[in-house]
Amino acid sequence: MGSLKRCHLISNILTQQRRSLSAFLSAKLQEVPEKSLDITVEEYKSRRRNLIQLCVDSEHMKSNRSHLVCVPAAPRAFYSDRIMYPFRQNTEFNYLCGYLEANCVLFMFTEQGKGVEDFKSILFVPQRFQFDEIWDGRFEGFDSIVESTGVNEARFTKDIASFLSTYVKDNSKFTLWYNYQKTANPDIHRTVMADFIRQGKYKKLENYDYCVQSLRVVKSEAEIALMKRSMEITEAAFKSVHHMIDEWKSRSQKKENLLEYEIQAVMEYTCQLNGGRLAYIPVVAGGNRGNTIHYVQNNNKLHPEELLLIDAGCEYKGYTTDITRVLNISDLTFEQETIIGLVQLIQDTCIKMCTPEYSINDIYRKMMKIIGEYVQVLGLMNLGVKGKPFLEGAHKFCPHQVGHYLGMDLHDTPLISKDMKLQAGTVLTIEPGLYLRPEYVPDKLSQLRGIAVRLEENILVTKDGPVNLSQNVSPRDRAPLARDMDNNDCSKIIEQLPQNMLYQAVIPYLWNYVQN
Repeated sequence: MGSLKRCHLISNILTQQRRSLSAFLSAKLQEVPEKSLDITVEEYKSRRRNLIQLCVDSEHMKSNRSHLVCVPAAPRAFYSDRIMYPFRQNTEFNYLCGYLEANCVLFMFTEQGKGVEDFKSILFVPQRFQFDEIWDGRFEGFDSIVESTGVNEARFTKDIASFLSTYVKDNSKFTLWYNYQKTANPDIHRTVMADFIRQGKYKKLENYDYCVQSLRVVKSEAEIALMKRSMEITEAAFKSVHHMIDEWKSRSQKKENLLEYEIQAVMEYTCQLNGGRLAYIPVVAGGNRGNTIHYVQNNNKLHPEELLLIDAGCEYKGYTTDITRVLNISDLTFEQETIIGLVQLIQDTCIKMCTPEYSINDIYRKMMKIIGEYVQVLGLMNLGVKGKPFLEGAHKFCPHQVGHYLGMDLHDTPLISKDMKLQAGTVLTIEPGLYLRPEYVPDKLSQLRGIAVRLEENILVTKDGPVNLSQNVSPRDRAPLARDMDNNDCSKIIEQLPQNMLYQAVIPYLWNYVQN
């Protein structure tokens, strides 16, 4: 046999071995029953009406000015020459009309002498010639666009300049609402809007982003339903991961370690199988790699004795989830179980605060106070440290916020202050963590080195209290520490401790802090 044929044979054998490890996936991938969920045309109309009303109300002195709002769609993004990335629509444009084509422009406007109730909206779309239709498909027609979006009219983008010229003639005083500082579509800005702004025909130039985000931060019933659907797909993706790990554990000969990218692959496959897609590049981090917050290489082997931190979410019809779980492939060590229990206790406190009485920053300050106290009694920071050094010490072991708003974007509505009290209908993440980077852990606590635990839930704020939308996603039993704290029974924990004076001292301290 020639050397080339031998190489091909060896390659085929190795490929078959790797495939045999993951062959169970096609049979055990989790499918979620189909549901017909969409934002209605009436809701898109209501969103546009609410935005126009906010624009008018934002005028400090009521005037007879007209208002012209320009919201571009996203352009196509290219990986290389003519090779496109998967398209993702500009969020503000998507929120206001739901049209998923690139390089469009939505104009909403009031007219001189008419009220807000008479506002109009026109959607401008690129013209598609016969040659373009060979590559991109047939143009659906203006009537179909008007029907699916509820706009008053649809035209081609080549007619934008003519529309603007007519609008200026008919409306001598108007406020232009357009984000020229951070353009959603550079080509639209360069070819149309930049010149229109230079003409200076408007009386005032404003950015609509905050107005749109102030609407988006509170979710409608239809939006919550879509987020729940996205969560069902996320739950299925994590179940597929558990099946993969269980299958690996059941193999009598475990010559091949699982790889992080295999976990990523099964999650991506499950999301797409159910009509969604991964909302972002997931973190699939074994062991100490979990201490790198944005570790996305996902190319290392998983060792059974290490924790596996997965931060992943699904995007379904424009609405996202954001979940972090810590899985164990083999039995947990006492140290791993203790840190998981501590993070569970921290998260419990934070979730209880997800009410209209508190802001995200209120919850963050509470989280950092608890983390600081916990790392002190663990021996990772001196007990006497207070004030700014106390917060800096806590920040070393959890260097991120307690959470963020969630919705159409992963870090949703970033212009909405985290000091604002939470509103009923808002969805946010709660994601405390403890990151025990080896360089921060003293030799006497060496068994804690490299442990990384972050637990992230998606919480819906209601008038009746917080609702955990993600409670069914890869649920973990309460760690003994958290469970016995729940039952007000510290003695059980102490009885189970190893004969180690450090831990005999730590648990009573933790008990006192939790009780107080």
